[in-house]
Amino acid sequence: MPEIVKNEFATKVRDNQNDDLKKKVTKSRAKAVDKDILNSKRTKSKPDVASDELIAKVIDHHRRGELRLLTVADLKSFLGAKKSKVGGTKEVLIQRVTELLA
Repeated sequence: MPEIVKNEFATKVRDNQNDDLKKKVTKSRAKAVDKDILNSKRTKSKPDVASDELIAKVIDHHRRGELRLLTVADLKSFLGAKKSKVGGTKEVLIQRVTELLA
C-alpha cells in the first residue's frame, strides 16, 4: 500500500473512533438527564389547611349544597382524614363525601 493511502486510512479510523467516543459520551449524558427526570418527584403540594378546619369547610359546603366549589385536593384531603378512598373523578369524590356526611 502506498504511504498516502495508509495515512488516509489511519486518519479515517482515528476520526471514526473519535465519533464513536463522542456518541457514547452524548448517550451517557442523555441517560443521566433521563434518570434525573425519572427520579424527580413532581407532586402537587397538599393543602395547608389543618384537618379540623378542612373538615369544617367541607361540612359547611355540604350544608349549603356547594360541594362542587371545593377543589379536588380539598375533597381528597377530607376523604383521607376520614380513612376513605381518595381516587376517582371529582364527581366520585363528591358522592363519597355526601355518603359520609349523610
